Amino acid sequence: MIAGGAAAFVGLALACGAPAESDSDTGSPASDDPFAATPADGSLPRFGPAPADYRPTAAGAPSTDIWVGRIERDDDGVVAITGLSNATDRDGYDNQPSFDPSGSAIYYTSAVDSTQTETFRYVLDNGAVEQVTRSTDVSEFSPIVIPGQDALSAIHEFRGLQFLWRYTVDGSSLGAIFATAEPVGYHAWADGRTTAMFILGDPPTLQVGDAISGEIRTVAEHPGRSIHRIPGSNDISFVRKVSDDEWWIERLDPGSGETEPLTRTLPGREDYAWTPEGEVLMGDGFGLFAWMSGGDWREVSTLDPLGGGEISRLAVSPDGTRIAVVRNR
Repeated sequence: MIAGGAAAFVGLALACGAPAESDSDTGSPASDDPFAATPADGSLPRFGPAPADYRPTAAGAPSTDIWVGRIERDDDGVVAITGLSNATDRDGYDNQPSFDPSGSAIYYTSAVDSTQTETFRYVLDNGAVEQVTRSTDVSEFSPIVIPGQDALSAIHEFRGLQFLWRYTVDGSSLGAIFATAEPVGYHAWADGRTTAMFILGDPPTLQVGDAISGEIRTVAEHPGRSIHRIPGSNDISFVRKVSDDEWWIERLDPGSGETEPLTRTLPGREDYAWTPEGEVLMGDGFGLFAWMSGGDWREVSTLDPLGGGEISRLAVSPDGTRIAVVRNR
């Protein structure tokens, strides 16, 4: 859930996420809601006090901004980033952007103080910033619109536990999606019921869960934090860290659990995003690089170093015309 290098990532592993009684008023799902009112894989544990050494993830979050711009292409189809501007220009943690299905807004995680994060929404047309969740003693991370639903999923951190949780788009809590998948660090939806989850542990694992049946399977070890649905398919991509200096982006068939290596990442980099055209975009320092099947990484744009720090997380709108770039302050 935390951006940045290895130290920040280790800081994430010390955290976790959350129960309903501590959250804002629980919303009521519609009668045709495909998800059960309680997780299909079992009952949530009883929630005791936080461990004595518990430190909220937000307490170690770096100061980051989300920049938004347009993706344009030359006559050869090469990507260029134009009109990049700072959408969240403030000291503090603003990170983990994801576009809504219409591409008109970005959901993201924002630290409201030194111990708590909430979900916010940035409206692209007018630059309006809207707070979505208003939780009590709970932090949310990595908000994503669930395919086919007017609902969000997010990592829900409470007293040293991290669950995958569901919220209405106006921020009301709908409860845990899984009870036995914990601690969840990151996730992505393959379709309206199937999600791939990074589960913290020794080693960390990539697990595929069916939110309706409750089935959860481990499909890989040593994944990275950047997990995405591949455009035009229900397959998932993830980074597999084979060793300290060998990281691969792999394709996962969530149904069979079979994986296929696609390309090695740029050295030491794990954050990336897909375009609808099937390109992978990845930052390295101030440079933005693109990869397409059958080719090599090539630099397609360079960000102005005077405007902000190095590139980390990325998100691309469903129509491929807008981009969100996380940069350190």
